[in-house]
Amino acid sequence: MNILLTNDDSHDSPLFLIAIELLQAYGDLTIVVPAEEQSWQGKSMTRYGPLYVDKIDLHGTPAFSVTGTPADCVNLGLYNLMPHKPDIVVSGVNLGFNTGLGFLLASGTVGACFEANIAGLPGLALSQEISFEDHREWDQHRRFSDAAVDEMRDILTQALPPIWEELVVQQDPHQTTWSVNLPRHLKQSKVVHTRLGHTYYKQAFQQKGDQYHHQLSRFDMDQAEDTDFMVVREGLISAAHIDLSVLGQKLQR
Repeated sequence: MNILLTNDDSHDSPLFLIAIELLQAYGDLTIVVPAEEQSWQGKSMTRYGPLYVDKIDLHGTPAFSVTGTPADCVNLGLYNLMPHKPDIVVSGVNLGFNTGLGFLLASGTVGACFEANIAGLPGLALSQEISFEDHREWDQHRRFSDAAVDEMRDILTQALPPIWEELVVQQDPHQTTWSVNLPRHLKQSKVVHTRLGHTYYKQAFQQKGDQYHHQLSRFDMDQAEDTDFMVVREGLISAAHIDLSVLGQKLQR
């Protein structure tokens, strides 16, 4: 397969580098990745101002670095940088899970796949649960311990084969997205089809002096058994199917 790979954490994410290594066994990769962190960008695209594209090397793998959003990366990859359209767009692996409707819509990881769907291509959005301590280490120092990276590698190595077989190989190619969330402690490499939880964040910004910074207040998770969040909590792989073509199609009478 021809695979277009992107993410929203930028090219220095250890999980992105692991994804590159493992996905090379499934096809030919074209990597188009944001030059800087683009979390919480959803499917936003750059309307004003130029985008710059540089060729970079990711531990021996060539890639394009783009001064834009994940959706920018996908559109540029499809129409400007690749000689032919790929078979699929893979986005991730995101540092942290994207469970619940509110977070899925905010996710740059998922937004990249929505851009693929608009172009008529399937998308596979991969997200990995990480600990609070690892989140804080990444946010403050943009690094992880060797043990944390090894843990991520082990989970993705176990999870990717069944994900690829069930959600890519066995599925008819169509313009939808699978939002896949991996648990931090994988009990079984089992893909469970779930629904998006009705989870919505609340206050997103906190005041610090005369500035406002992104800092979420407490919120409630949808803990119904069939939700993406609860399946991840059970140590299994959650896969939620999203079809943009059905949005807004139900008439209210």
